[in-house]
This record gives sequence, C-alpha cells and structure tokens, in this order.
Amino acid sequence: MAKHRRRKLHEEEDTDAWLITYADMVTLLLCFFIILFSMSSPDKTQFKKVAEALRKEGFYTSLMPAEDAYESLKQQLSLSLGASGYDQFMAVNQTPDAIEVELSSSAFFRQGSAKLTRDALPMLKLMSEQVLPLKDDDVTIEIEGHTDDRFVRSEQYPSSWELSAARAANVVRYLVAQGFPKEKLRAVGLADAHPKAPNRDTTGTPIPANQALNRRVVLKLKKGRE
Repeated sequence: MAKHRRRKLHEEEDTDAWLITYADMVTLLLCFFIILFSMSSPDKTQFKKVAEALRKEGFYTSLMPAEDAYESLKQQLSLSLGASGYDQFMAVNQTPDAIEVELSSSAFFRQGSAKLTRDALPMLKLMSEQVLPLKDDDVTIEIEGHTDDRFVRSEQYPSSWELSAARAANVVRYLVAQGFPKEKLRAVGLADAHPKAPNRDTTGTPIPANQALNRRVVLKLKKGRE
C-alpha cells in the first residue's frame, strides 16, 4: 500500500515538472522582448494599446516604462545635435522652469526675412522628431523670436517686433504641420528687448559677434498648461 502511494506521488510530481520549463521559457521570452524594446523607438500610442490589452488579460499590472520622456529630452536632443553636427547652429539648455532649444537665426532665416531657409528644414525635422513624443503629455512650448538692435524697416516688417514675431510664428507653423497640437504652442516676438550680450560697446560701436548671438529663436518646453 505504501509502495503504491509513493508511486502515485512520484507520477504527480512528474506530471507538474513541465511547469518549471514553461515558466523558464516565458521568463526568457519576456527578457528577449524587453531587450528588443530597449533597442527600438516604439510608437507611444500603439505601445499603450498593447500594454492595456495585456493588462486586461491579466498578464502584468504595468508595462509602461518608468522613464519620464520630458526629463530625458535634454540628453536625447544634445546627443542628436552632436551626432548630426547641428550643435553649431542649435543649443540645448535646461532652466528650473523649462528645457530650452536655441536656434541661431543666421542659420534659419535670411537677413530681414522670416521665411525658413532650405538648410533649416532638416535641422527642424530632427528637433521635431525629438519633441513630438511629448505631444500627448501635459506640456507647453513657447517660441520666442529675438533680433539684434539694428532697425528693420520694410513693407512687410515695419520694425523688429513684427520680424521677430513672424519668425516665431513660422517655427510654430512648422511644428503644427509635423503634428504637434496647436493648443500647446505659443509664439512671442520680443525684438531686441532681451539681448544675450550687449549689441554695442560703450562708444556705441556695433559688436557683430554679440549681434549674431542676439538674433535667435528660442523654444521653451514647459511642463503643465498655461
């Protein structure tokens, strides 16, 4: 009788042994897909749909990555600009309130014009690809146009105020065309009211290098809606 019970217990153990192998296989598959995910750039909307479907089936309680896309944006942009060589025309900085992307106007616009140059388009494309993943997040992008102190007068732009505003507006229009929600964008023209460096020395002589620094467009990415 005892021998019969031992044989029956042994058969039950053999019957359940396959579960260990199955669990190992599932774990390895999970690790494999995590590695694939880490090497890819997944569509955020599609990933959410897949994660939600798996949660409904009871596989995992949460599959969304913990990384904050906003917080990682500065590093991603800096690496992309450095790898492409665009860092000589664009710069990324972080302040307590925002991530700032500064565009040199001389590389994006002709003198006295708000029309984007052909050379500016690939640079804007690279930047927009980094920014677009934030379009569903609670962020606002304020785009400021700045000029130097040289007076601009034309039929289209009577002063630097109109020119700086038009340049900011054209960058906004580009981002809208790429799919960024227009309600999260702001365009501001600041003319020469906020220079980075003095436009002229103490004798009133222009400082060309400083004037070039002051001609810029600045994108400020801020968390929250204003």
